[in-house]
Amino acid sequence: MLKTGPAALLAAGTIWLTWSPVQTLSPAPDPLDDALTLLQTDPAAAVAALERLADGGDVEATASLATALEITGGDPERSEHLWAQALQGGSQNARLNIGMRRLTNDDPADDAEAVAWLEGLDEMYQPVAAYPLGRAYLFGAGVQRDLERGTRLIQTAVRADPGNFDAQFLLGRAYQNGWGVPVDRDAARTHLTLAADSGDPRAQWNLGMLLISGGASSDVATAYRYVRQAAEQNFESGMISLAVMLARGQGVAPDAAEARLWYARAAEGGSAHALRGLGMMMLVGQGGASDPVKGAAYVELAAEGGDANAATLLRQFAEPLSQLPRADIDAAKAKWLRGHGAPR
Repeated sequence: MLKTGPAALLAAGTIWLTWSPVQTLSPAPDPLDDALTLLQTDPAAAVAALERLADGGDVEATASLATALEITGGDPERSEHLWAQALQGGSQNARLNIGMRRLTNDDPADDAEAVAWLEGLDEMYQPVAAYPLGRAYLFGAGVQRDLERGTRLIQTAVRADPGNFDAQFLLGRAYQNGWGVPVDRDAARTHLTLAADSGDPRAQWNLGMLLISGGASSDVATAYRYVRQAAEQNFESGMISLAVMLARGQGVAPDAAEARLWYARAAEGGSAHALRGLGMMMLVGQGGASDPVKGAAYVELAAEGGDANAATLLRQFAEPLSQLPRADIDAAKAKWLRGHGAPR
């Protein structure tokens, strides 16, 4: 539950319910607050209570009814009608929800209007809107990209809801890269760790890279643990970095055979980088049997997929690779493409 000012509740995804300000001004019970509290234990009774309030003209109850119907699997068309009705009545709850929905749908044409809805919210709703707005400014969704403003909004979002782990991840990346704030390694580590420990593979990998750059042996061992967690969730960068760490013995005893397996796993997912790593290991027989034909085929495919280092390697080893049977290399490339598609 997230409360901001008079209070807002994150009900599901980007759907928000709002408590009435009456609760903060008087100890007397408020019917809307009671109905929203009831939604957690008796959804049917809560919907009935919200229906009565909405029929009485309470626009915030109308917006909350729209949300409640979605949560309880009600009529989507009626929910949309209720959202529009609440918005027309001036509901800030409806404005917040509609803005967030339009900003997170698959149509970028809605982004600018969504940002305008969110930026026009009353002060009590601004901490709730800070997260989607921060993302919009960081990534230029509907607005000109502004890293400083985006990071400032994400800072507000984290203060409002420390349990928003995507916001924690973004703030960690901001401190890691200097997105409108001075680079701060310690702050980056703090926020990335919170997100990584929540299970976010992006945060796990970025935290691992941050720790490796520190150089301390204890940090490298911790980095290995986080990178492995990311890899085990099939996060591509995590799989590739784990292969590199295993091959080099960074934070773990060297294990070329396992490194080769992780390269293969990432390559099968479409990574040209990983396919180049797998190809080179096969060319030289590292981590398993040598297979120069397949190795050459995979490095060529990686280069064709845009991996610049693969193209460099092909130039460096042009002479010995030219001695391999061209037809066999082409056959190996064709077999890979049939099984896994073109790398990128």
